[in-house]
Amino acid sequence: MNAAEKSIVVNAPVAEVYNRWLRFEELPKFIESLGKVQRIDDTHFSFCTLRDGKEQRGVVEVVHQIPERRIAWRTITEGVGLGVLSFEPRSDNTTEITLKLRSVFDPSVSGESADEYLRKFKALVEGEALRL
Repeated sequence: MNAAEKSIVVNAPVAEVYNRWLRFEELPKFIESLGKVQRIDDTHFSFCTLRDGKEQRGVVEVVHQIPERRIAWRTITEGVGLGVLSFEPRSDNTTEITLKLRSVFDPSVSGESADEYLRKFKALVEGEALRL
């Protein structure tokens, strides 16, 4: 099983960071391997990704949520994958995020990709805060 765990501190309050990650349809803004993400219902999202030059489609199910603390999900189609995102307030205006990813079949799950996702998410959130 391939696994990765990375953390980053985002300069924004925990509620803002948590709510921003919940916008699953916007994941392709910082996870470039994802194509379109669409909400199916409150806990299911369809997605497409490009792997080895081929478009693949899948469904993600959010299996656990603790508001402003944790989100856990799994893919329920090809390529079993799991993810957990934890949110820890460090101050009124900073939040530490820890991303854990696991995949049975996907060798691309790595610390480098998890780190890249978090850095791009941080830039997105902090960039929007500066524009307000």
